Amino acid sequence: MTAEISKPNGFVSTKTLVGLATAGILSFAWWAMHEDSSVDGEIQPLFEKVTKGEFKLEFTEPGEIESAENVEINCEVKSRSSAGVSILEIVREGTVVEKGDFLVKLDDAVLQKDLLSQRISVHKARASLVKAKADVEAAELALDEYMSGSFRQEEEQMESAEFVARENLRRAEEYLAYSKKLAAKGYLPEAQLEADQFAVEKARKELDLAMTKLEVLRVHSHKAKVNDLNASILTARAQLKSSENSFELEATKEREINDQIAKCVILSPAAGEVTYANRNNSGTADGILIEEGKPVRERQTIIRLPNPSLMRVRAKVNESRIEQVKPGMLCSITIDAFRGLSLSGEVDSVSDYPLASVSRYTSHIKEYATEIIIEHPPEGIRSGMSAKVTILSEKHEDVLQIPLTAVIRKDGQSYCIVRKGESGLKLRSIEIGTPNLTHALLLRGLSEGEEVVVNPASFTELFAEIPKPSLASR
Repeated sequence: MTAEISKPNGFVSTKTLVGLATAGILSFAWWAMHEDSSVDGEIQPLFEKVTKGEFKLEFTEPGEIESAENVEINCEVKSRSSAGVSILEIVREGTVVEKGDFLVKLDDAVLQKDLLSQRISVHKARASLVKAKADVEAAELALDEYMSGSFRQEEEQMESAEFVARENLRRAEEYLAYSKKLAAKGYLPEAQLEADQFAVEKARKELDLAMTKLEVLRVHSHKAKVNDLNASILTARAQLKSSENSFELEATKEREINDQIAKCVILSPAAGEVTYANRNNSGTADGILIEEGKPVRERQTIIRLPNPSLMRVRAKVNESRIEQVKPGMLCSITIDAFRGLSLSGEVDSVSDYPLASVSRYTSHIKEYATEIIIEHPPEGIRSGMSAKVTILSEKHEDVLQIPLTAVIRKDGQSYCIVRKGESGLKLRSIEIGTPNLTHALLLRGLSEGEEVVVNPASFTELFAEIPKPSLASR
């Protein structure tokens, strides 16, 4: 046998050899089927021709059916504890409902108790409001009564007193003038004249006092009284405003509780088939189970009403293959519930971030959510059904390809053993592309029709040119 090695021009990354182990098993099975693979106990080379034709790079991933368009029914009842609110009654999953049909009844016992207590608070706030309104009216009435009643009466009394004092002074002055005339003629004793003069002085002082009282009433007392009454009005009005705010607050709380009670009964906003929003996290504590007796929290989705005409598969693609998946790639889909049915689909989106691990035992496995739109979903398809998606990553027409079992990998370089003449073998350096489960795309090194050995492990020792594995690679 002769050996021949051509200079390598390139290599393919380790990722491109996904499935080589599977191919090795296939190679062994292929070799075992050939009766003439050994002669007198000596292993004979098995050959397969390099062919040209269609090459597909595809892989299959598990997934779950879901609607691409859902009407989500969420819990709108505020959680009053960490436990949330319990489901008392829920329509059976799979039920076809119309708009306005009953879906869910949540436990409102705590809310009903709160409502009774709140109604008492509303009644108290209303009583305080009524009293505050009465106080304002009383304060305003007191001002009106003082301005038109008490003040006017007191002012008139003081005006009358002033008039009397002024008249008394006038009469005293006239009498004094008459007394002076009599005294000048000697008809009136001096003592009487002094008494008449004293009467005038007394009358003048009484007039001054009456005038002062009237002025104090009009300028000072009146103003102070009006200020006090206005202050009482302002105080009463402020208390009224506070009572109005308190009442509105308590009434708002009552309305909110009534609204929450009303939201404990959920009716369907649209027609559809009921699907529970269960979430199974592989037995972990944060899994969600929707059923009677189970709690739900505010904003948590309870039911989904999927659109059966817009369905998709949500698959999990391993990080080793995620770079091969792009939006727009064609897919074939099989659903466990529809035996023998193959559907067409297209990759719609690929997540940029890996899914959160649901277990510490699988935290090292990185998977990316990939959504595939189903073309023409069949009648009866439902969310939650298990599916398998075969994604067509690459497709090449009329290209050279080589069986994976014929490929020898050493230190990042690819080789194969080629038939030379009738009984000779030679070593050939090759360059391959990303493989599928059975073949690899041949980029360089071989021609169509050349025969390669598909059981090369038995013959590598014949070629000293193949680099030996380093200690680090063992």
